[in-house]
Amino acid sequence: MLHIAICDDDSVACAEVEEILLSFRNTLPTKIEIEVFYSGEDLYGFITSGGCIDLIFLDIEFKTVNGIEIGKKIREEMKNETTQIIYISGKESYAMELFEIRPLNFFIKPLQAEKIKKAVKKAIELIEKGNQFFEFKNGRNLLRVPIKNILYFESNGRKVRLITQNEIHEFYGKISDIEQQLNSKDFFQIHKSYLVNYFHVTEYQYESVKLTNKEVLIISQQNRKSTCNWLLQRRKEEKS
Repeated sequence: MLHIAICDDDSVACAEVEEILLSFRNTLPTKIEIEVFYSGEDLYGFITSGGCIDLIFLDIEFKTVNGIEIGKKIREEMKNETTQIIYISGKESYAMELFEIRPLNFFIKPLQAEKIKKAVKKAIELIEKGNQFFEFKNGRNLLRVPIKNILYFESNGRKVRLITQNEIHEFYGKISDIEQQLNSKDFFQIHKSYLVNYFHVTEYQYESVKLTNKEVLIISQQNRKSTCNWLLQRRKEEKS
């Protein structure tokens, strides 16, 4: 079951998104359940009270708390990196402000049904991928860490450090072997010692990236151009 929220203070806009979703629900690999909210506060209250939401269609312009603030609360206060957010707006000017919230997409009104359908399928794919694990040996023990929780890998001599929000694991290995084991387009190398999870990057500078744990990692001079191109291509693919 995919739990979808539509949040917009315009009831007509909410009805439009809901109608589009219902029009192709039978073509999806999973059932969908739709909740409608007419304010960001109501949506946030629902989530904080334990309501399950996998994907949010979130308007940006509200009379009170706007969609960007709600997105930041979900990511920063709730430490929620798994709920996918698709922003909806009548203006393109918000695009850069959304980077640190890591939305799945950003749609300009009027909405296109085909783009929404593609985005929902992408959300399902990411949620399924979020249930995958990275396995490694620590001594005689075989450990498994959810891939979605990994911020980055750091190579240190013959050992590798695996960093999550709350834990650090260390094991013998090579960055190149880990990259091959992950076989994921979501991890990219910014330095010979760093393999970073795209979904935990909140800020990008030409010489560094900032992660969800507020840590800043340096991009090596050799990797700056390739990192920039990789991120631009990634954003381009998400918007297409």
